[in-house]
Amino acid sequence: GIDLRVGAGELVGLLGPNGAGKTTLLRAALGLLPATGHSSLAALPPRDRARAAAFMPQSRDIAWPMTVEALVSLGRIAHPGSAGAAVDRALEALSIGALRHRPATALSGGEQTLTALALIFAVFLANPAPICVLDEVDAPLDDANVTRFCDLMDEMTRRTRTRFLVITHHAVT
Repeated sequence: GIDLRVGAGELVGLLGPNGAGKTTLLRAALGLLPATGHSSLAALPPRDRARAAAFMPQSRDIAWPMTVEALVSLGRIAHPGSAGAAVDRALEALSIGALRHRPATALSGGEQTLTALALIFAVFLANPAPICVLDEVDAPLDDANVTRFCDLMDEMTRRTRTRFLVITHHAVT
């Protein structure tokens, strides 16, 4: 069996090769797959689970041809008064300000990942989730952007009491 506990304000990496079962383990822990054993998250009703944990899967599609700025702004719908500053800060943190007016659907895979990470950062500036699971979000990133991602994770860990679990096969991350 596996016993995993992540404390408030901790960042934990789950490192392993492709196909080792990292994603399956976390999907089961999040209650997204049936599993034996016990998961405190999976035991929660779906609504409570959605409030307790943010999850960014390793594959995600951007369905609408909206600008990067508009997409990142979606993370601030609950806090419209401070949206502009938070979006600017998120785009700056990931060095994607120049992409602001480009359609998100026209971006490369790495640029789409950076945009999705900027959305999470914009949300977490005001309303961090207690738990955040990021599944191999670093896979499409080049070395410079992996460093930016790591810096962002360090900052979010310092600013919030969120429990971060980052699944990766990159030893650098």
